[in-house]
Amino acid sequence: MNQRLAINLIVGQGIFFLVETAMVHHLGGRIPILQLALLRATGGVVIATAIAWSSSASLRTKQIRLHLFRGGVALGYLWVLMYSFGTLPFADATALSYTQVAYITVFSALILRESVVLRRWMATAVCLTGALLIAQPSFHDWNVSYFLVLGGTSLNGLTFVLNRYAQQQDNEVTTMFYVNLVSAIGGFCLIPAFSAPIEIPDTSAALWLSGVFLFGPLGVYLGIVAVKHAEASTLAPYTLVRLVVGVLSGFLVFHETPALPSIFGAMLILISCALAVRTRASTDH
Repeated sequence: MNQRLAINLIVGQGIFFLVETAMVHHLGGRIPILQLALLRATGGVVIATAIAWSSSASLRTKQIRLHLFRGGVALGYLWVLMYSFGTLPFADATALSYTQVAYITVFSALILRESVVLRRWMATAVCLTGALLIAQPSFHDWNVSYFLVLGGTSLNGLTFVLNRYAQQQDNEVTTMFYVNLVSAIGGFCLIPAFSAPIEIPDTSAALWLSGVFLFGPLGVYLGIVAVKHAEASTLAPYTLVRLVVGVLSGFLVFHETPALPSIFGAMLILISCALAVRTRASTDH
């Protein structure tokens, strides 16, 4: 396994997701959730097909049941993601999405049978604390939507872990292709089932939708490749390095001085990453 490569890929994934999230939030609910989910899944199919064609990779699989299950899980989280940022305050939705770190660690132990020692659990707790300091959620209007999003975020952690599990027999392109194909078919079928309206985006909305079609699937692909080269529980804290990137970007690009909680939060996330890697190094010995 190449842990350094995996970490770089996860950081790249975080940057893509950061851009996609900002673009979805900018749409402000103008595009229905199911339509956004279908667009993202379709983008994933297109990108996976293009990669397979250019690299002559096979898309055959003997794990169709696993891919069907994983695709359904991924589709479920797409709805949770789009629903959260379309209905909850941005800071609250963002903070709830960060609980994926805990879910990844739990599922890594339960499904992948990874050795999740105490220090790795500490890394998870430190990472979540840092993320909350940066997001600074208010949770002032707590309602059932918060519980739905909190529970639904477990689907993202499960998807992350299943990415590694599926690659015990399939390559990363095959894994990428089938999860998005199942999600696209599911989204296409459920739009008429729920009588969901189809909104034809105007020119300005189409520009922001490009983030859903392109950046989201590219981030997914980087994550799929990453878990092939490192344990999922090791990579869990690194999924939130995008917050540190966001804080630094605000300072360097927009000259926004970060608040003290954001600075401390970024430091805690970096500390949690060091804890996770150190844990991996010590278990190797």
